Amino acid sequence: MKQKILNIIYIFIGNILISFSISTLVLENNIIAGGVSGIGIVINHYFSLPVSLSVGIINVILFILGFLFMGKVFAMTTLVSTFVFPLFLQFFENQSFFHGYLKDPLLSCVIAGCLIGIGIGFILKANASTGGVDILALILNKKWNVPVYIVLNVLDLIVLLLQFTFNDTTHVIYGIITVVLTSFMLNKTLTSGTSLVQIVIMSDEYQRIKEMILHDEDAGITLLASEKGYTQEKSQLILSVVPYRKLPSIKTKINQIDPQAFVIVSHIDEVGGNGFTYETRKIV
Repeated sequence: MKQKILNIIYIFIGNILISFSISTLVLENNIIAGGVSGIGIVINHYFSLPVSLSVGIINVILFILGFLFMGKVFAMTTLVSTFVFPLFLQFFENQSFFHGYLKDPLLSCVIAGCLIGIGIGFILKANASTGGVDILALILNKKWNVPVYIVLNVLDLIVLLLQFTFNDTTHVIYGIITVVLTSFMLNKTLTSGTSLVQIVIMSDEYQRIKEMILHDEDAGITLLASEKGYTQEKSQLILSVVPYRKLPSIKTKINQIDPQAFVIVSHIDEVGGNGFTYETRKIV
């Protein structure tokens, strides 16, 4: 029950961030956008229909299609965003207080891209969908096995080209910056709090290094059987995944134990399992 409430909060916060960014930053500075919001901008330009109304109508149509082709479970995960997003968008459009506070298009697209990415990340963290053209992409993937990313890229390209007819090159570039930052911040939001570092150590002193990591740094390790390429001697590789804060100390102590140790360090976006997503339990 607690998790469901938290998920609903995530969905509402995500939709607030997205609608706020589109209404007060993207639309305010004529920055092009993809997806349903971009379609709404095109309709608004050619037919003077409010963006919030266009987005609402399109989302309802896509929601019905998702319900018919993807089933009830999928429909429920998109229901909140489908109806809440247009309402928030209309709210921000109608409040003069939120308009005219930032006239720099470049700064606007940077802030908008970050906020939209964080908003989408919150919604996806809640195991929900933002709805929109994602639904159409998933339907085409289910029915005709068309890759989702291809459908989304083609749709976004079409929407951006339609906006290109009434926007200059500068605003097109601003739109591209917004899309890139949205993707970057989405990834960061989804991996927030789970980013770790993987260390692979090759050393003749692997036993001492193993004890140091286990007892001094309180980190888990895995020993992997290995063979030296030149001498063909049998050895052991040490593999450990630790928080970034422990990396400097571990590297210093490895150098003290064996200055010639070969150490590989790589970024890990997410890790799960005992000691990470499950509590470590002592066996008595």
